[in-house]
Amino acid sequence: MMPKNNKNIILGTIIVIIIAAIIIVQNPFKKTKSATGELQNNENTGLDIGNLAPDFILNSIGNKQVQLSSFRGKKAVIVNFWATWCAPCREEMPAFEEIFIKNKGRLIILGVNLQESNEAIGNFLEEIPVTYPLLLDPNKEVKELYNVFTQPVTYFINKDGIIVDKKFGPLTEQEIEEKLDRLLQSEKSSVQLDESIAKKLKANPELEDKIRTLSDGTPYLLDPSKILSGGPPKDGIPSLDDPKFQPAEEADTWLKDDDLILGLEYKGVARAYPHRILNWHEIVNDEINGERVLITYCPLCRTGIAFKPIVNGQEVEFGTSGKLYNSELVMYDRLTDSYWPQTLGIAVVGPATGQILEKIPLDTVRWEDWKKAHPDTEVLRKQTGFVRDYDRNPYSGIQNSDVVGFGVEFKDARLKPKQIVYGVEFDGNAKAYEENDVKNAKLINDTVNGIPIAVVWDNNLNTVKIFKRTLNGKTLNFELKNNKIIDNNGIEWTIEKMKNELKIVDTFGHFWFAWAAFFPQTELYKA
Repeated sequence: MMPKNNKNIILGTIIVIIIAAIIIVQNPFKKTKSATGELQNNENTGLDIGNLAPDFILNSIGNKQVQLSSFRGKKAVIVNFWATWCAPCREEMPAFEEIFIKNKGRLIILGVNLQESNEAIGNFLEEIPVTYPLLLDPNKEVKELYNVFTQPVTYFINKDGIIVDKKFGPLTEQEIEEKLDRLLQSEKSSVQLDESIAKKLKANPELEDKIRTLSDGTPYLLDPSKILSGGPPKDGIPSLDDPKFQPAEEADTWLKDDDLILGLEYKGVARAYPHRILNWHEIVNDEINGERVLITYCPLCRTGIAFKPIVNGQEVEFGTSGKLYNSELVMYDRLTDSYWPQTLGIAVVGPATGQILEKIPLDTVRWEDWKKAHPDTEVLRKQTGFVRDYDRNPYSGIQNSDVVGFGVEFKDARLKPKQIVYGVEFDGNAKAYEENDVKNAKLINDTVNGIPIAVVWDNNLNTVKIFKRTLNGKTLNFELKNNKIIDNNGIEWTIEKMKNELKIVDTFGHFWFAWAAFFPQTELYKA
């Protein structure tokens, strides 16, 4: 019989050997092969987004050896785990085939089959032919390596071998497109924006400072997933492309004094575009003295803006896209089919991406005030060629409530969401002035991003005007004396004189929620 002490020594030795073996096998600091792949450092490798994808080597159905790491530095990779009997897998594969064909130069798709025979896959390919590599995993090594417990499972791996996205379960077409865009975004060459555009976009964090491209090559500044459907289809809200006008006295038969209109004074012509018509059309492709003018109105944001509609150096028509960004009208041009959020006036998706529309001063005022200031004004007729009830406002409920919808999470409680503000923005620095504060003050001298401005209440039109208060390189300071605007040199100014001699600043009345959504870092003037 073996002495007790010897038994304990042998047992202890065995335990030490077992523990040593476990440490050797599981040592987290050693380099090991992932499946049959390259040596990898376990500290960097994993299955989470941001990890280095575990390497593997598998044979294709053509008996060609394929190694995941061989594509590093060359192509992005989609690894899709599938089976012939998996119905969602079958639905996805034609979409993956289309993506593979379109992006062969920068993308490879690897379809890892879940333990099926060459014969089963061959029969499958007669039904659903795909040309990207289909790999065999007969010993389920890679299946276990990638923690595949369902099917399909898809990993999106960038050119550096890093997992940028993944999905356990079937992908919708929209998910495939979004994840593919994310995958290829860093692979596409970026286009530097003109400095003036880049500065303009600084105030909106969702817009990038470089143009990116979608998988089909479409350039964009704003991820299309941020642009939401407003309900109607493209041109479901029809633009007015052949507008007709009438004299003020004729419009008086159906317009009320308190009706809001967009008032345009341009090239010696005054025109009024009533809200009650624009509620149903939102865009007017107009022409004044041989020059195209684009009139736009968003009833959800109460934003009326006029532009010179120049795209690729050509005068073009615009239409409603049926989409909204920050709950605001997204236009499209009929030359390039690009998307243009109204407030920005910048193409954010499509061939024209990065181009800017020049704005034209436009007033949102009451009909009574406009016709007094412009008795010779022309007014957009109700006879538009469309059957609409122009005496009914379909947006009255939402305009008169604090409800904010269509993708905007309103959290800025400095003002109530539907209070009217007039904003300015210089090189990404924005500031807003509440309408009633300007009305009470009549005149505000202010400086925004080092630029001196005068915010003035126009007593004739009962609206806000903003001017740069510099003249011949010198800064003017204004004050009110006996209800007259006097500068620091003792010279009297009228609104008309300011329009003629000072540079007017683009400003348009917005609901507060809309301005704050586009410019979340905006300052707010405090009276």
